Amino acid sequence: MFSKDQINRIVSANESLQVQLDDVNQVLNEREEELNLLRKAVSEAVALQSKLDGQLGEIESIQNRLSEKQQQALGAEEREIELQQELTEAARLQQQCNQLGKQYAYLQSQFTDIKKQLAAVNERNLQLQMIATRIGELESQLEITVSERDELKSKLVTLESQKYLREFNL
Repeated sequence: MFSKDQINRIVSANESLQVQLDDVNQVLNEREEELNLLRKAVSEAVALQSKLDGQLGEIESIQNRLSEKQQQALGAEEREIELQQELTEAARLQQQCNQLGKQYAYLQSQFTDIKKQLAAVNERNLQLQMIATRIGELESQLEITVSERDELKSKLVTLESQKYLREFNL
């Protein structure tokens, strides 16, 4: 049998390991919540990137149309009335282009911010992987400790029964 002091030490060590395990589990839960938030941010970044790509295509299309309209205006003096209408359309397209340019700059800024957040998420993921590795190590150490404790209990029982047999035989 274990002495009361040995039992107290084992119980104390076990409680200490349990507190450490609870702390690690709490940290892991917090990190998982952060990951969920960051995944949402990445999803939003992907949506913004998709919107940005669509608007870039629209800008290119508008620029192409604007270029065509300007070439038509240079080569058609006899179509002055039509030219005025086309120039009005070109001005509207230029205004749209300017607005899209501003939207592009804004979305580019958001995209840069989201890329920074993604980098932070990747860093947190790395930290979480390190924490998970440490948790695995602690769990392994805990299993080894429990196994050693059980082995020591068994040896103690054997030694006590041998002592009892010796005392009985004497």
